[in-house]
Amino acid sequence: MSILMNTEHSGSTAVIDELDVSNRTRGDYLVLRVSLLSCLIYVGFGLTGFAVLAGFWPPPSEHLDAAGITAYFHSQGNGLRIGMVMMAFGAPFYYVWSAVLSKIIGRIEGPMGVLSTVELLGGLLTAWVTVMPAIIWLTASMRPGVRSPETVQTLYDLGWIFFDLTFACSLIQNLGLGFAILRDRRTAPLIPHWVAWVSFLTAATYVPLVLVPFFKTGPFAWQGLISFWAVFVMFFVLIAVVTPYAWKALRRLEAEDLAAVG
Repeated sequence: MSILMNTEHSGSTAVIDELDVSNRTRGDYLVLRVSLLSCLIYVGFGLTGFAVLAGFWPPPSEHLDAAGITAYFHSQGNGLRIGMVMMAFGAPFYYVWSAVLSKIIGRIEGPMGVLSTVELLGGLLTAWVTVMPAIIWLTASMRPGVRSPETVQTLYDLGWIFFDLTFACSLIQNLGLGFAILRDRRTAPLIPHWVAWVSFLTAATYVPLVLVPFFKTGPFAWQGLISFWAVFVMFFVLIAVVTPYAWKALRRLEAEDLAAVG
């Protein structure tokens, strides 16, 4: 009788353990899906602050003199300051989005793979690259009439040089993501291989940013066709392409994990 009772107890304990693991798995994937959608906060706050309130779409030209830059900052007033606060606030959510991609990559390459770490650190640094120029431009906009035009111009230039010349932070993230996608040898990859080439193309658009210090007008200036429009369009296109496929990948991985639990 005691043996029978112990057997029944062990069986019920196993069922409870399986349910507990199943519930934890579902909870983990719920957090991952919510975290993936954090890119909406990054894009929403970033573009509203940067493009709409600050009016940096496109930004004041690189060739403007100190008086012209200062006049622009004064004319934007609190709109620019609110915009920069929004941009700084939204920036860390890019890292949250990148952390989800890192988890997916980790399942593709295994525990010893380095690409998930490269992608994660690239996302962290890209978030940092978004925060710092916002703080610099916010500083330039404060105390109107107190700072000299030359100081405002210097801060404005510093913000753009920081924003553009740190492109390698995003470049390594895109390369890590692209190579990881191509490493997926499943019959049906978690993320289609063509997405890797969109990631590589995005990385390639960053390379001409090395020319920003040498051109004040034309396509290679920070407001130009290549250094501004091509870079920004591809950056947001990649987010728009990757996010829905990452969502589907999480659904597949959750189903696999739940099936493994039994």
